[in-house]
Parts: sequence; structure tokens; C-alpha cells
Amino acid sequence: MESKRKALIERLTAWIDEGRYRGGNRLPPERELAAELKVSRNLLREALITLECLGYLDLRGREGVFVRSGRLPDVAASLRPAALWPSLAMEQLMEVRSIIEVPTAALAARRRTDDEARRLRLCLSRLQAVHRDGEQWDGEGAHWDSLLHRTVVEAAHNDLLQRVHEGLAEVMERYIGQSRRWLFSRLEWPEIVLAQHEALVESVCAGDGERASQVVREHIERALAEHRRLGRLEEFPHKRQ
Repeated sequence: MESKRKALIERLTAWIDEGRYRGGNRLPPERELAAELKVSRNLLREALITLECLGYLDLRGREGVFVRSGRLPDVAASLRPAALWPSLAMEQLMEVRSIIEVPTAALAARRRTDDEARRLRLCLSRLQAVHRDGEQWDGEGAHWDSLLHRTVVEAAHNDLLQRVHEGLAEVMERYIGQSRRWLFSRLEWPEIVLAQHEALVESVCAGDGERASQVVREHIERALAEHRRLGRLEEFPHKRQ
């Protein structure tokens, strides 16, 4: 499912980048598009929601799915870093996330739009569904987890910051998936992580920057501390004997 979803996202974004569907254009109806792409409607729907969270599309209910106008991010580039940095340690990634995401959460709380608040709530609702019903496909929780954090960064409205974060997108989803598997083996952790995401979305949507930064800091630091306690982290090269 994971490779099919990525391939589908890349194909749709290529169509947009090539001008097959331009800003403001409506995509074909879901049934027609799924038939043309030879994929299930469920898989197509997941891809469309992902592209909405990434800023490519607007899903307008009965009106249909529209391509957003303006400069678009290079999603294909964000899907490659895992192959380039296969040995990246989780502890290093957590440090980078802390440097980027803690202050960014405060900016997002001050600058987020109503549309970004809606997208954050969408990601949260998917995480709540995963918590309640379990994953419908492998990696679903990590997918919506990383998209939620990516949407917070986007809501800060700093193009350079967003580009830096996009470069880590695939690595983040991979390691967030590992982190969720390890932490969620501890009975209390699914509830802890969900509550942290709920607090983050609530604070950003409410415009409470101080609280948003605090939630992200605690979210990352607590997970890092638990991984260290469980001995799940790779060593830094300079620590090896």
C-alpha cells in the first residue's frame, strides 16, 4: 500500500507540474479518475487527501477537487531523502525536529489560516480513527502523524523553513513509523501521543503560540527520553569506541 500510494501521489503531482491540470482547474470525478489511473477509489481518496494536506489540492465537497493556484512544493524531492540517508540516527532527527518545530509551532499559531486549521483537524481526525479502529493499511498512523507536523510548519508561512522541513519529510515519516511502533508497544503511549497531538492542534487553532511550542517540545523530548530508556537509539559516530 505504501509504495502504491507514493507512486500515485508522484503521478498526480507530475500531471499538475506538466500542466495537465492547472491552478483553478477541477479534476475529473473520483470514479473516472480512479478508472483512468487503474487504482481503487479508496487508494485515490487517500492520495487526494494527502495532496490537499500538502497544499496541492482543494477538496470542496460536492463541488469537486480543484488544483490550487500558485507555486507548488516539489513533493517528488521530499520522497527521496530516505534513500540518500539510510543510516540517519533517530536521535539526530529528533534534535533537528526540536530545532525546527518548537519555534515554528508558535509562528503557526499566530499565522495559520482557517484552511490550515481545517487541515490540521483533518489529520487529527484520521489519527483519532487510527487510535479507535486500528490502521487500515501499514504505516497509516505515521503518515497522518507526519502530515500533521508538516501542516504546522506550512502554517508558519515561511517558505525557506518549509523547504528545509520538506527535505526531511520522507525520513521523518519513516522514523515516526518506527517511533510509533516502539512506543505504542507500551500500553499507555497511544493515549499519551494522541493527547499530545490533540493539544497541539487545539493550541495552534486557538492562536496560543506559547502553548503550541510547549506541546511540541514535550512531545519530542518525552519520546526521545523513552527511546533512550529502551535503548532504541543508534549511537552517534563520535560516541563509538
